[in-house]
Amino acid sequence: MDVHCGSIQSTLLESEFFGHKRGAFTGAHADRQGLFLQANMGTLFMDEINNLPLDMQAKLLRVLQEAEIRPVGSDKSVQINVRIIAASSVPLKELVEKNLFRHDLFFRLFVYPIYIPDLNERGEDIQLLAKHFLDYYSKQQHKKVTAFHESIIDFMKCKKWDGNIRELENLVERLVALAPNDMSTITFETFPLDLQDEIKEFRNRQRYNTYSGSLKEQVQDFETQLLKKTLMDCNWNQSEAARRLNTSEKNIRYKMETLNIIKPASG
Repeated sequence: MDVHCGSIQSTLLESEFFGHKRGAFTGAHADRQGLFLQANMGTLFMDEINNLPLDMQAKLLRVLQEAEIRPVGSDKSVQINVRIIAASSVPLKELVEKNLFRHDLFFRLFVYPIYIPDLNERGEDIQLLAKHFLDYYSKQQHKKVTAFHESIIDFMKCKKWDGNIRELENLVERLVALAPNDMSTITFETFPLDLQDEIKEFRNRQRYNTYSGSLKEQVQDFETQLLKKTLMDCNWNQSEAARRLNTSEKNIRYKMETLNIIKPASG
């Protein structure tokens, strides 16, 4: 059995974990077993245990020490035998030092610690995880997508995942939702607008990382991209582009001619 500690309202934590007796509080119309009793003789996985408030941490410590719980509204304790596995996205030791997590509970839980690096430290897992989420959401949403374009996998491996695996899962779910019904391979055109700037930056890095031209060619390529982008931002107003680039309008026209930059036909 598993529970996300951050998803339970603080006022309901005790009832959720320990259960309650009928009439224990408003709305308690019947006895209810808590998570500890439901997991009795088994395992309870407590995800994001760092979200537990200090008063609930003290009660959890007592459960671990005494191997018993007392449902809300009851005057009798109940013996339990539950193995606790706890996970935290924030190092608990740091929270202990900030007095946000009880040191005695920390050492009680710190029996067999397992450190799992975040996604930014294990890029080799990204392709497998992305494919897993792709298969799952494609089936859930009745889509035909079965693969990512190779360049997207490269982008995912270079991207900074502040939200760790959940951010990757959320992105894949969005991509599947945005994919046309007849699409089999996810491409960059499928990506949402809020990621287009990040994609553009990635593509520029890739181009310059693999560029083998001379210095003159690289400078020329940079000038072309800069001038073209500035003109587009200025709606192809040469006077405004000259002002932004701190040069003359005459020089803008000269560069457009030598770099073969042509304003697209309107329509």
